[in-house]
Formats: sequence, C-alpha cells, structure tokens
Amino acid sequence: MKKRIIIITIFILLTITSLLVGVSSKVTINALLSGNKEAWKLFLTSRTPRTLVIILSASALSIAGLIMQIISKNKFISPSTAGTTDAAALGVLIGFIIFANQSIYTKFIFAFVFALLSSILFVFLINKVKFKNIIYIPLIGLMYGGLISSITTLIAYETNLLQVLSGLRLGSFSHIGLLNSRLLIILIPPIIFAFIYAAKFNIIGIGEEFATNLGINYKRVLYIGLIITSIIASASFIVVGPLPFIGLIIPNIVSIYYGDNLKRNLVDVALFGSSFVLLNDIFSRLIIFPYEVSVGFTMGITGAVIFIILIFKQVRKND
Repeated sequence: MKKRIIIITIFILLTITSLLVGVSSKVTINALLSGNKEAWKLFLTSRTPRTLVIILSASALSIAGLIMQIISKNKFISPSTAGTTDAAALGVLIGFIIFANQSIYTKFIFAFVFALLSSILFVFLINKVKFKNIIYIPLIGLMYGGLISSITTLIAYETNLLQVLSGLRLGSFSHIGLLNSRLLIILIPPIIFAFIYAAKFNIIGIGEEFATNLGINYKRVLYIGLIITSIIASASFIVVGPLPFIGLIIPNIVSIYYGDNLKRNLVDVALFGSSFVLLNDIFSRLIIFPYEVSVGFTMGITGAVIFIILIFKQVRKND
C-alpha cells in the first residue's frame, strides 16, 4: 500500500507538471486561478488533451505489454518486440495506398487487422518452436518485426510514400489536440476487458492443459488477449506514433516489486507506465526549450538502458 501511495503521488506531480510545462508562459497557476480566458483556452485545447492522451496511451500500452507477456509466457515480449506495432504501420500504409483520403477510423481498421493477424502468427510460431533460453524469443520477435518493417519500407519506396511512412514512425505528442485525439476513446473498452479477463489471462499463462482442466476455453481467452493488445497498439500508433519499450519494461519493473499477479498489478502497471511517459515527455519539452524533441527518441534512449539492465539480470538469473 505504501508503494502505491508513492507512485500515485509521483503520478499526480508529473501530471500537474505536464499541464504547466509549455512554450507559452501565459498558462500559470495564478493565471488559471484568476480566470484568465486566454490561459484557460490554451490549457483546455492544448495542455489538457496532450496530458490525457499521454496517460491513456501509456496506461493502455503498459497493460497490453503485460497481457502479451502473460499469454506468451515470456517477460521480454510486448507489441514493440513481437511485430505488432510494425504490422500496424504496414496496415496504415496499405490503407493509404487503397484509400488515399482515408479517415482516422479507416486507418485504425487497417492497422488493427494487420496487427491482429501478425500477433496471431507470432504467438503460433513461438508456441510451435521450443526455445531453451527465453532470451531467444524477443530476439526472434525483433527480427520478425524487422522483416515486417523492411517489407513496409519496400512498399513505401515503390509507391513513393516514404514521406508518409517517416511520419508514421515518429512518436510525438506535439500535434495532439481535441480533434485528432478522439480515436483514443476506443482504448477504454479494451482496458475494461483487460480487468474483466485478468484472472483468466493468468490461468492460460500457466498452460493450455491447466486452463482446460479448470474449464477455461484457452483459445478464446488467448484471442481476446490478442484482440485487446492489437486494438491498443493500433489506436495508439495512429494517434501518437510508436512509443518504444513501454510495454516491455514497465510490466517487468512492476513484477519485480509486486510479483506476477496480473489482476493485482494492472493499476500499478498503468500508473508506472503513465509516470514513465510523462517524465520522458516533460524532458523532451525542456531539453531544447522552447523547441521539443520527439518523445519516441527520448523513450528510445531511456527504455533501451532499462531493457539492457533487465536482459543482464535475466541472464545472471539463468546462470
């Protein structure tokens, strides 16, 4: 309980900081309290949507990573290391080729279908091939994602859409507003289903035979988990772009302190994930102020360092 109070306090402080940090000096606590109309307009149309999108996307991606790790029985699997995000990018590109003036919802449909099919294929492959060392699975996932990414780049090159693809691969919250963030409302149902099916995800994580003996439909729960992660990965990718490592490192950090109970850890995973992205986003806005660095770049560095530490810890544990 004490640990949760600490992370909630950190989360609240980072949220307030995110709401107040920005290029304009008009948004201050005094200006808001005094009812300054211009300050409130900027606060409600820019700062608030951006912070809410950070919290919602970060929480959802962290939960998606936790679900993938449970159902794949591997601590180093996430949408970014299993090809799910890369497949979503391929789907958006294919959708753009078919429908040049596609809406944000059309983009989501294409991204979701490709992400889901890719996730199903990846889970099928890792269940068929038995690895002696669990470190091999994320490496296979990275190669699998790299293959999909290469195919996407080739298609973009052949169709003169490299500029569109480069825009898709940039993780940033700088463009977030009330209109272009509305798609993320679709993240709420999968998060709710994640809480509803948390206990069943834990059971199928033990094994198909064990789940069947307890009366759980293993394949149905597995597909529900993949649908949840695909929806989250696709919607987040379309609105904010790729956010590297969050679905990978956050569940691992939480499990170190709280164990591997998915149902008990969901709230903590969401809080840790939101705090991590908020911190990186604030740093991205301040490092070259009044300009900002892409949060995907910042998270790529911080996430890679934490990921390497986790890898070495696992290697030492296996030895």
